[in-house]
Amino acid sequence: MSVRKGWLALAVVCLVWNSLRFNQTDAFLSPRGLRQRECTKVQASSGTTFATSPVVPAIREALKEGGCLNQWFDSATAVANACGLQTDEAETILAKGFGWSTWLAVNRAAYLKPENPDSAKISEGLDYFTSGPLKLTKEELRYVLQESPKALNRPAAAYQDALATAPEEFQSPEAFRELLLRCPMVLELSFNCGHSCAAACARCWCPALSRIKRTELKKESGLQTR
Repeated sequence: MSVRKGWLALAVVCLVWNSLRFNQTDAFLSPRGLRQRECTKVQASSGTTFATSPVVPAIREALKEGGCLNQWFDSATAVANACGLQTDEAETILAKGFGWSTWLAVNRAAYLKPENPDSAKISEGLDYFTSGPLKLTKEELRYVLQESPKALNRPAAAYQDALATAPEEFQSPEAFRELLLRCPMVLELSFNCGHSCAAACARCWCPALSRIKRTELKKESGLQTR
């Protein structure tokens, strides 16, 4: 009888322990947690919200020390107005596009020199995106810069280099624009090895197109299974 009571007591302790462990480690899987996670997914995929980077205050501090804060704010204001964003959201784009995020990520390494964007050049670049060959709408521009912030650094050169090295099927401005709106990172491509690797994969069309096609195939298969 005492042995049976001991086993029952042990079973109760295990049940209580498992319940506590579930509540602590898997609370995100609760109905409330699932609703919160689903809401986050919707916000991230809708393009209507863009989380402000936590590095923005640190960047402002560094720019203030260098006497460049006003120029930074002027650039952020230009981006915000062109894209329909809040100023701090525009600052996040600038931080990623001009190397500030990377600089902070490696603990302000001296060998990295992030750029302070020139507000006049930023305005010219934004005008190129909306009035140049791409003729992006405000919504399209917001999406492109959120997905490919580096394109803001030298928009005309980025577009010309990407178009000149694109595979034949995307060398017309119309086809390239369509691809850009599906995958803005193509503005960061400026080389095409023709499948004879030249160790320039980060800016090469060949590996990029393979990734794009795999992603689109996954999207299509996901839609078909719904």
